[in-house]
Formats: sequence, structure tokens, C-alpha cells
Amino acid sequence: MATFKELQDSVYDLLGRPQLLDPLGVDLTTTRLKEAINEAFRFVQRVAPSRAIEAVTTLNFGIGVQKVALPTDYREIISVAIAGKPLTKGDFELMLRAFGTTQGTPVNYSILGTDLYLFPTPAAAVTVTVYYKKWLPQLVNDDDTNWYTENAVDALRFKAAAILARRLVMPDEVALFEDMANQAIQALQALIVAEQTADAPRTMRTVGGPTAVPVASAGER
Repeated sequence: MATFKELQDSVYDLLGRPQLLDPLGVDLTTTRLKEAINEAFRFVQRVAPSRAIEAVTTLNFGIGVQKVALPTDYREIISVAIAGKPLTKGDFELMLRAFGTTQGTPVNYSILGTDLYLFPTPAAAVTVTVYYKKWLPQLVNDDDTNWYTENAVDALRFKAAAILARRLVMPDEVALFEDMANQAIQALQALIVAEQTADAPRTMRTVGGPTAVPVASAGER
């Protein structure tokens, strides 16, 4: 595990401890390090989504209320259900043409922007359970940690180093750090698949389940 501060120090060392100045000569080293790590953090969450980013919430729709805002940390819908019964996702424009503002028992849902729409519009108050992928909060304080700072240290620090090397116009270092980040991300993806497979019911793991693809080590590439 690494704290936010430890990641900053590691990235700084990888780059040779440069001074990052703005055009007026103001030292922005710490600011740029934090920005790069959080940019890398967002990237790694996107390409290697772990169970840590899965969340569930309930949204209440009143009579005649067609849309409700999704949580502020919403990233991607996994499923939507009412009383344990999954709703079917539909294209917003097609749903709007088919149902308009007709009221009834919702059987479909659509996402437009950051709003969840139900079709038909609820004729009675209803509570919807939303399973979704979220964005974890940005790293802010020096002692901040999360699942990724525990399990994806190399992916975070190499990707952040590549981001800053690009800003510093260091093409050789960009290529090197991007390659190292990609190797670390592949290893992370394999870890996530292994953990999710271990958590699944045995029948799902052994009958018709995907075959794990081994990830070659750096020495085997």
C-alpha cells in the first residue's frame, strides 16, 4: 500500500526530481504531481474496474415523475431493478417515442446525461434499486489511500510519470513509463479477474465460465 504522499515522492524520483515551473517561474511541482497521479488514478479505474468501484443505491420516483438524478459519483450502470425485478435498458429517443409521458408500471429505463428515466412514467410512487460503477474520490490528503493505492501502486506511479514526462517533453521517458504502466495494468487486470472468479459461485466458475489468460511477466515479453 502507498499513501498519496508516498506516490508523489515515488513519481518525483522516477522523473529525476525535476522542478516544474509555470511560465512566470512559479514552482508548481507539488500541484503537477498531484494532478498527474489523480489523472492516472482515473485512467486506471477506467481500464481496470475492480469490485471496489461497484455501488448500490435506491432512488425514489413519485407519481408522474419520469426522471431522477443519479448519484454524483455515478460512472456506469450495471443494472436497475424494482422490487427485485430487473428493468430493461432502452435507447432514450426510442423509449420517448414509444411511451412519451404515458403512465403505468415501469418496465424500461434509459440514461440521459446523469438522469435515470423510467418508461412508462410511474403511475404510483416507486423505489428503484440501482447497481452501478462509481468513480472513487480523488486523492487529496497526503495520507489518503484506497483499493488502488493498495493494489495498483505500479500502475499509478508509472502512468503518472508518463503523464508528467509528456509535459516535460521527454519522449524516451514517456515511452518507457507507458510500457511499464501497461505491464502493471495487465497484471492488475489479471488480479481483478482472479478475485472476481474466486468470488463467483462454483458452477459459474467451472461451467461455461471464461478461461483465464495468463499474463506474461516482464522477462517473458
